[in-house]
Amino acid sequence: MLITPDRLLECYQAGERNFAGVSLNYQRGGTRAIKDVELSGVNLSGANLTEIRLERTNLSGSCLQGVCLFGSVLVDVNLSHSELRDANLRSCHWLRVDLSYVYMARAILFESYLRDANLFYTDIENIVLVNTCLKGAINTEPLRIGGAFIFHSMMPDGTIDEGSRVVDYPN
Repeated sequence: MLITPDRLLECYQAGERNFAGVSLNYQRGGTRAIKDVELSGVNLSGANLTEIRLERTNLSGSCLQGVCLFGSVLVDVNLSHSELRDANLRSCHWLRVDLSYVYMARAILFESYLRDANLFYTDIENIVLVNTCLKGAINTEPLRIGGAFIFHSMMPDGTIDEGSRVVDYPN
């Protein structure tokens, strides 16, 4: 189902929360940006949100399982307590995104940039990190990263993982 960003916001404000499988339709001359809105608890599983721009938006507690956020730009977005399992996060540019308590298993981050993200208790088990920047990420100590495939990616401390490896689960 095609839906414009404006229509999605109208439906959300009217109480609708299930937008599973939608594809955002950016009308000619229309905006790709959604700014300063409340979308917590929304179901966008399987949605196509390619090249969306979100700024100062609250998506906490949302289901984004299998969502396509290819080429997205997120700035100061709250995704805490959300599910991003199996998400396509290729070519994303995210700045100061709250990913605390987010379940991101099997998500693909390829040539993505997640600068200054909050990774408190983020579960990125079996994730693919290729040419991805996590520099400046905070709250990384309880990060669950077991089984992740990492290739040429910048880790939160600024070091670059040059080779390819699978991170073992902690004992």
